[in-house]
Amino acid sequence: MAALASLASVTVTSFLVIVLARAVWHKVERFLETVGFAQGYGLVPEAWAAPAVRLLTGVEVATILALILPVARPFGGFLAAGLFSGYAAIMAVALVQGRSRIDCGCGGLPQIVSVFTLGRNAVLTLLALSVAMLPAAPVPKFDVAIAIAGALVLVAIYTIIERLASHLPYIRQGDL
Repeated sequence: MAALASLASVTVTSFLVIVLARAVWHKVERFLETVGFAQGYGLVPEAWAAPAVRLLTGVEVATILALILPVARPFGGFLAAGLFSGYAAIMAVALVQGRSRIDCGCGGLPQIVSVFTLGRNAVLTLLALSVAMLPAAPVPKFDVAIAIAGALVLVAIYTIIERLASHLPYIRQGDL
């Protein structure tokens, strides 16, 4: 059973590292766009948006590093859970304030902040908490290959769901 828990830990950790790496890449590659998304939330003064995006990018990089290092993986899981739940809280506040036409700024395809993005972040938070709780024991090389393949399958599923979710605003409006 411990071997299965370690395999699950490596699989979910790999998936979360890929999700976070994509978010970092998006923030770095499209920095000004991401700053615009941050300003769209209206939760910090416009002058603070760029430093906030830089800070969050740094925290995401630190989270990735903590997740990669087995000794720091539980801490990385808690960091990732904090990021995902924090982002969900920011989105929830924006929705409560009536800002329902802003892009989540999560990287990847454009997605309007919605109950779906809140649910997605809740799932990512639970996965991150599972990483924090699962053992970070060494796994055999063959099992690492299986775990990475599993993570890539999860990324493919995640990407398909994101693709479908990017069309939700148009479906709701009847534009498709």
